[in-house]
Amino acid sequence: YGISGAYWYAAGASIQVLLFGVLAIEIKRKAPTAHTVCEMVRARWGRQAHLTFLFFCLLANMIVTSMLLLGGAATVNALTGMDINVASFLIPWGVILYSAVGGLQAKFIADYVYVTVIFVILVICIYTVYVMESSTTEVYEGLQTVTSYTEAQCTRFFADQDGNSFYEPGQYACGAVPGNKEGSYVTMLSSGGAMF
Repeated sequence: YGISGAYWYAAGASIQVLLFGVLAIEIKRKAPTAHTVCEMVRARWGRQAHLTFLFFCLLANMIVTSMLLLGGAATVNALTGMDINVASFLIPWGVILYSAVGGLQAKFIADYVYVTVIFVILVICIYTVYVMESSTTEVYEGLQTVTSYTEAQCTRFFADQDGNSFYEPGQYACGAVPGNKEGSYVTMLSSGGAMF
């Protein structure tokens, strides 16, 4: 979806974050001892609604945990080549071990370390791409050039020294983006991005 996909993804997530900020303040005023949504539901609507919310909150937590786990495993796979199944098995064990040893304090420290490492890597990548290797103009022109490639050119571009290509249409960023204005990677006019 190009830039459009990232923008609309973040825009969609920001609505919940903004609403949660307002709602959290109001909840703390009205129910200062409540810790979870389910506690508030039980106090307001009773046991039956509480059990229903427990079920749906458990499902939501399982879905989010699965998404985070598979996203982390895919990242480890992309960076190291480790099998996704192995990474999906090892990542939770790492979290379980440092949480068991250090408790909640270890979790907070680990989160701060993760964020710091991610920001350092991000700054290094941005500096490398936009300052050491090229400029913003060159990156933009490169993205415009990639848009004009045909499938045959993409196949040659992703070929090894023996001429064997590992290019798969839709798997790699090469050629025009279907649904984007003029196939561009840097447009906000994207039918897929708007639906996303």
